[in-house]
Amino acid sequence: MDNDRLTQLPMSRIRTVMKTSPDMGNINPEALFLMCRSAEMFIEHMAKGAHRQGKKSLEYKDLAQYVENDEKLEFLLQILPKKITVKEYKTMMEKKPGTDED
Repeated sequence: MDNDRLTQLPMSRIRTVMKTSPDMGNINPEALFLMCRSAEMFIEHMAKGAHRQGKKSLEYKDLAQYVENDEKLEFLLQILPKKITVKEYKTMMEKKPGTDED
């Protein structure tokens, strides 16, 4: 059976991402299939968790809020940070002790 038809993500792209790791040698087709399915399931979990009732679309702020509120997704906080305005950033930087602007 062709594993490409059982997945929605292109397995060639998953293989390319896996090959970026220096520890990765040859990639077994079964391992590639499992990684592809795992990625799809994780994306589905994120989308379902972040989607709010009554909305037709999923926005960045929904994903960022979901990551911020779910302790298990703490590893994604730097990848999906909550967006802030320039004004909020400047206020934060003014309050931050020990910063010298030259």
